[in-house]
Amino acid sequence: MTRRLPFFNAHSISIGTCSDPLCRAVHVHLLDEDERPHAQLTLNCDKLEDVIADLRSVRDRIVMGGAKKGLDN
Repeated sequence: MTRRLPFFNAHSISIGTCSDPLCRAVHVHLLDEDERPHAQLTLNCDKLEDVIADLRSVRDRIVMGGAKKGLDN
């Protein structure tokens, strides 16, 4: 069973790496108005191009009319 967390609308993001020299991921932190992180997303470097392509696809569907283009939000 998945636990549903309260909605958080990030004020800004921080993108970088972590201190682990073996980590091969980009770290994205969702920040509140006080620049405190509330959530983190890690993207494996080997899959980054796939994620970028997916983001572009969602962006294109939004620009072309969200609800009519198969978006679920």
